Order: sequence, then structure tokens, then C-alpha cells
Amino acid sequence: MFKDLKPFFLCIILLLLLIYKCTHSYNIKNKNCPLNFMNSCVRINNVNKNTNISFPKELQKRPSLVYSQKNFNLEKIKKLRNVIKEIKKDNIKEADEHEKKEREKETSAWKVILYNDDIHNFTYVTDVIVKVVGQISKAKAHTITVEAHSTGQALILSTWKSKAEKYCQELQQNGLTVSIIHESQLKDKQKK
Repeated sequence: MFKDLKPFFLCIILLLLLIYKCTHSYNIKNKNCPLNFMNSCVRINNVNKNTNISFPKELQKRPSLVYSQKNFNLEKIKKLRNVIKEIKKDNIKEADEHEKKEREKETSAWKVILYNDDIHNFTYVTDVIVKVVGQISKAKAHTITVEAHSTGQALILSTWKSKAEKYCQELQQNGLTVSIIHESQLKDKQKK
């Protein structure tokens, strides 16, 4: 039985020697080849137990080569990206809130002012206000007319600029003395 195993073991030993010689000669022959994946990098352990990877000069010249130490750089990049995303979200929220406040201020920033004139009677002025500004009732329009007569001017309504300009133009076309003014200008006049 052992007689049959001797040639078998001899064949295995020869096969192993052949494999060793082939791979060893291949490694020596293609040592500096950039396509040699078996010898493409050498690992060096530091005192800190971080693994540094040293690449051959041919590989170091490649611009697309990324150096990584146990995915440490990738983790840092992911964390930085998350921080940047959070900062962008916060900035967008702040900008949205600021714009929203500005728009809310502008919705009622422009005042349409009616001035007293001695040409038109109370009924005409009241009817024109109701006709042009549909959201004002006849009683409210009459109160505005009386206030303009007694104090010289009265606030018809507060709205945004384009709508205030439209109302002002239509009221002026009907013969009333009307203007629009921004609320900041009213505050400046009150301070003086």
C-alpha cells in the first residue's frame, strides 16, 4: 500500500516546486510592472498601529489614485458632507423664515390715503370707495369719508404695492385725491 503512495507524494512535491518556481519567477520578472497586482503595494505598520500603504512610483503618478487608511478618510468625508448638508438646511430655513417675515410685512406695508377735497360730496366719495375697493362696506367707506373731511386725510386700506397702486389709480380716475405711501414713511413723519 505504501509503495503506491511514494509516487503520489513525489508527484505532489514536484508539482509544489513547479508552482513555486513559476510564481517566484513571475514576481521577479514583473516586479516593476504597474499592472502587477501582487506587488502593487507594500504595507508598512506604524507605531500607532495605523496601516500606511506605500505605492510604487508608477502608481503614485496616477491622479485618480486614492489613499485610504482603513477607510478613515472616507469616514471623515462622510461626516463633513453631513455637516455641510445640515448647515445648508439651517441656512435655507433661516432664509425662508426671513423672506416670509419680509413678505408678511410687505402685504400690509403700503397705505392708500384719501385726502379731503371740497369738490365731491360725502355720498359720491363713499360710493366710489365701495365701487373701487370691493372689500370695504358702505358703512366703513362712510366712516373713512367723514374722517378725511374732519382731519384732512384718512386711511382707506393697507395692502401690497401693486394692489395699492391699482386702487390709487382707479380712485384718482374717479376724481378723488388719493395717494399711496409706505408705512416706513409714515413712521418717519410721526417721529418728526
